[in-house]
Amino acid sequence: MRVNEITIKNSIRYYENDFIEKVAEKFLDSQEEGGLVFNAREELTGYFTYKDLLRGILENKVLSSVITSSFHLINEDMLIQNIDFTDHEILPVVDGFKRIIGFVTKNDYLEALAKLNKTESSRLDAIFNSTHNGIISINLEGLITSINEQAEKMALTTKEIAIGKFLNDVVSPSGLLNVLQTGKRATEKYRVGNRLYLTHRSPIYENKKLVGAVGVFQDISEIDYFSYELDSFKQLVKDMETIMGNSSDGICITDQKGNIIKSNESFNTLYYRDLNEEKKNDTFHKMIKEVVEKGKTYKFQENNMINNNSLSISLIPIKDSHNVVERVVVNVKDMTEIYNLQRKNDQTQFLLSNLKDEKGEEEFVAISKELKNIVAKVHQIGKVDVPVLISGETGVGKEKVANFIHKSSLRQDKPFAKVDCYRGTSDLLDRQLYGYVNTADTEENTNGKAGVFEFVNGGTIFLDGIERLSIQSQDRLLGVLQEQEIKRIGSTKSIKIDVRIIAATNKSLEDLIRKGKFREKLFYKINVVPISIPPLRERKDDIPELVKVYSSVFSRKYKKSIQFNDEALKVIISADWKGNVQELISYLEQIFVKAPEEIITSEQLESILKEAEVSRINQQKPIVVNRIMPLKEAVKELERELIAQVSQTEASSRKIAEVLEVDASTIIRKIRRLEK
Repeated sequence: MRVNEITIKNSIRYYENDFIEKVAEKFLDSQEEGGLVFNAREELTGYFTYKDLLRGILENKVLSSVITSSFHLINEDMLIQNIDFTDHEILPVVDGFKRIIGFVTKNDYLEALAKLNKTESSRLDAIFNSTHNGIISINLEGLITSINEQAEKMALTTKEIAIGKFLNDVVSPSGLLNVLQTGKRATEKYRVGNRLYLTHRSPIYENKKLVGAVGVFQDISEIDYFSYELDSFKQLVKDMETIMGNSSDGICITDQKGNIIKSNESFNTLYYRDLNEEKKNDTFHKMIKEVVEKGKTYKFQENNMINNNSLSISLIPIKDSHNVVERVVVNVKDMTEIYNLQRKNDQTQFLLSNLKDEKGEEEFVAISKELKNIVAKVHQIGKVDVPVLISGETGVGKEKVANFIHKSSLRQDKPFAKVDCYRGTSDLLDRQLYGYVNTADTEENTNGKAGVFEFVNGGTIFLDGIERLSIQSQDRLLGVLQEQEIKRIGSTKSIKIDVRIIAATNKSLEDLIRKGKFREKLFYKINVVPISIPPLRERKDDIPELVKVYSSVFSRKYKKSIQFNDEALKVIISADWKGNVQELISYLEQIFVKAPEEIITSEQLESILKEAEVSRINQQKPIVVNRIMPLKEAVKELERELIAQVSQTEASSRKIAEVLEVDASTIIRKIRRLEK
């Protein structure tokens, strides 16, 4: 509050020579407590109060004789707290130009000061009670003189109960009483129940005399907990920085716009340098934008532009409490070594699988003139690295001839692999031959897989049933033969290869060309050296030697010695082997399994032959319904028979799945269900 708010603006001027009676008349009309007195030159000479005026009337004096001429001026902008009213009842007030504008009486000053003190007291009381800390004060006797609302809550009491009580009767800590003894400040922590408090205790002095003490205490249980949490968080941050700093993976954190907030050295080495390239930088920010918009993890494979290393990159969104992506964590892993090991492992497994198949290879039987001509031709073309097309009925031994060609060639120390074009869809066959790479939306954390062309690079690939290739697959194979390079499915990167192709078919490719089902250019490319294997019925001279060779094989396998008399051998030679060598081998194995005698007669052979023929005819028949049954049971029975039939020629679940054109997991699941 300022002086001008309590100033009496005087409109009546009193002069030194005014008679008391006239001054009294004006004074009564104004109803003021006093007035200012001026001389003839309009100069302020003093002031008077109503007491002065009464004394003048009693003594019948002029005004100048009763005024107080000793005074000091106060400015209208002065704070009332700064006014000095010592020995004065009235003080004149001037404006900024030192002009007299009125006066302030001592009574008005005291009333304004009391009002101001009351307001200030209310404000301090509001602060006292609204503070988060508890406050208690005591006098020299240890009696509580004041307590705020927060202290009431902490002490579970009220002001009405606590004021005037001894401190220890209200609160348990007695440290405030110690301050009365020492006269010194003190700070300490103490615990009440499961709450932790911090208190500051100070002595209260009045004119350098100790009159009491005040304690300010704060519940720091939450602060202590947050302090512990903060320390834990700091340690976590330190641990994370240590992990990031020592991680071989590249790690970085970006904001919503792809601006890098934090990254480790591995990220800078593996990936960040590539971001200097404009196209790469644009791709990076587009991926960040997609993760932010979709709120889902984004994974893809990429090659380092500097050293062409294979990188597996994951972008993981970090969401706030409103499920909005606010950060993106980018993890870059150099998968080169892992992919190389994986490729070597796949190649090793593939080659071991082929070695296992080759291990059981029997000698190539060529007694007949037709087969001897083929053997001579194989020796002739073995050193010439050109494609070969082998034709002949099913079971004549096309794979054996292909293997014989490989072993007679300059590639004999390199891998040989058979690819059965009869099995699987066109897409699966392409993936098997050429391999594949993972696309950006794949969930696999691999770089894809190499195909047969890469595994057998430098060796020979035998494509059995090449007529089964789709037109698209034929075009792809033609491109490989022309360019001597492949591209994995889903990749644009070319891989140089050096592979000899030997193809086989049991169809007339010329007829398929006329029907538009086989590419003429591919036919000419693979038919550089044609080899036609006649059926077994046209080269019966080979049959006795085949019987001898495979009897020896099955004798070792079943630990059983069986001999054929001349009549029995004539029955075998005279049979019409529609399934060629494969049918003969199957027939011989059945004999070793079923025959009770060591010497087989013609009658026993004819019986087994008939049984085999019936079995073969049944296998070629469509599905036959013998009785009415629930559809679910019929489907189950059909699955059982199909799996059982394929199991006779295929040993693994994977191979069975390929024949039936389903996933291996499906076959495993169905076998387990059928076994129950």
